[in-house]
Amino acid sequence: MNISKSELVVLQTLWDESPLTVGQIIERVRKTVDWHDNTIKTLLSRLLEKEAVDRHKDGRQFFYKPLVSRDVVVSEEAESLLDRFFDGKMPRLVAHFAEGKKLSRTDIEEIEALLKRLKKNAD
Repeated sequence: MNISKSELVVLQTLWDESPLTVGQIIERVRKTVDWHDNTIKTLLSRLLEKEAVDRHKDGRQFFYKPLVSRDVVVSEEAESLLDRFFDGKMPRLVAHFAEGKKLSRTDIEEIEALLKRLKKNAD
């Protein structure tokens, strides 16, 4: 599932609270970005087409809820990043950040601890 950056804003709103009506979604999204109502409705329609959200009618209003979890989207996006920029190789990703001096000492220690746990679990 390919979720755009703009669609993600709408989806995050639904992860935080759902089900919501279109009006409630617009109200919450506009607290963080200055988008026109129709833009938000279009993004919501795209998410429906992608089956990332669902809606049900209650009375005269539709209520929207996410069908895909935050964890699933994060995993898919992380895999996509790894594949697109690092040929699917995790060491290249880590090297990119390490060589760019974007890893603090604390980051390195946390990575080392994670690697130790992974090695222990692999045995």
